[in-house]
Order: sequence, then C-alpha cells, then structure tokens
Amino acid sequence: MNVEFNTLRKQLRDEFVAEFPERCDSLEECVLAVEAGREGAFDDLYRRVHNLKGTGSQFGLSILTSICHQFESFLSSGNLKTDQLSASYALSYVDLLKRVSENVGQEGLSFIEIEHELEELRKSSMPEHATILLIEPSPSRRKLCQGVLAQLGVRIVMQERGMAALEQMLHEPFDLIVAARELPDLNTVAIIAALRESNCRNKHTPVILVTSNVTPIPDYLIINAVLARDAQFIPNLAKVANEILQQQHK
Repeated sequence: MNVEFNTLRKQLRDEFVAEFPERCDSLEECVLAVEAGREGAFDDLYRRVHNLKGTGSQFGLSILTSICHQFESFLSSGNLKTDQLSASYALSYVDLLKRVSENVGQEGLSFIEIEHELEELRKSSMPEHATILLIEPSPSRRKLCQGVLAQLGVRIVMQERGMAALEQMLHEPFDLIVAARELPDLNTVAIIAALRESNCRNKHTPVILVTSNVTPIPDYLIINAVLARDAQFIPNLAKVANEILQQQHK
C-alpha cells in the first residue's frame, strides 16, 4: 500500500514540476492584468498564488512555500496597485518562482541565494518598520489586539489556528510574535518549542504570550513577556511590544 502511495505521490509531483513553468507564466499574465486594471484580476492572482503555496507544501517544496507565503502577504498588504512600481514588485516574486521552476526537479538543490533575494524583496516591497504575527482564535480579542498594535505603525499578520501559524513562521520572517496560549488545535507553548528547535528565520524571534494560565513555561523557550488579560492588558501590550520592537531595530 505504501509503495503504491509513494508511486502515486511521485507521479503527481512530477506532473506538478512539468506544469510549474506554465503556472508561473499564468501568474505573470495575472500581474499584468492587475496593472491594466482588469476586473477580477487581483482575485484571480491571489487564488493562483494561494493554490501554488498549498501544492508546494504538499510536495515538501519549502522554498516554493516561502515565496508564495510572502507573495500572499504582499498582496494582502494592499501594496499591489495599478502602477508600474508595485507591479514590478509582484513580477519580482514571479521571477523568483520561475527560477525555482528551472531547478525544482533536481535533488538536494540549495536555494540560499533565492532565500536571500526573497528577504531583500520583502524589505523593499513591504517597507513597514516591523511585522508582527498575531495568533488569536477569538475574533473580538483579535480585533482588540490589532487595534493596540496598529498604533505602533507596524504591519500585522493574523492567524487564528496554531498549525497555520507555525507553517507561516517557518516560511516568512517576523519581528515579533504575539500569541494566545490557548488555541483550538496546537498549544502555543508547543508551537514556540518547535520554532526554537528549527533552523528558520524566526528561530530567535521575540514572543509575547497572552494568557491567564499560571502553569510555568520552560526557560529555554525564551518567552519575552507573559501578559494576562486583565484591566492593564491594553497598556501593557502596547508598552511591551513597543519596547521589544525598539530593541530589535537598534
């Protein structure tokens, strides 16, 4: 059974690799359509990037997932408009995908240079002072935290489930993580433990944990602050997040 599954998976992966260049060409056409102001072009582009990200994750192509994660964030940030500069940023993401498509069929290939270029592209295409990942399952609490953090002039990426947050942390850099301890799927303490053991860009990213749970947290996880949801939560979150970000950019 396992042999049949692995054979089928390899066949599907090979088919994807063969179709990958064509998918990149379609993304380029979508970007040009957005620049031209064609109705529905943005939604089409976002859908294609999202689907490509999912396929990359399915076949263990981490560099592809990383590019698509960041491309999605660029699109979600509202920085893609009907002008030549923002379109050029979008086309730069497509160019990185095309370079991956030229080599993705090779085993043991390193994409260090592309990862470096991806980080530089993040800085230029999304030039906010800092990016915060907010992990909170409650819509009302998420909105509250978003309002507090937005006053710091930062870009905020929000997740409500632990698995999706962990995947994003493994592929997209953040300056600060603000997370509720209790999530519907994965415990945030376990997520941070996995992050600290990884070799991703967020291995040492500061973490603010929001919880009233007094259960001790292992020191090696390096939780920068634990905030309770009490009467002082809002000023405490603003103060601690600002202090951490200021320290990050010294």
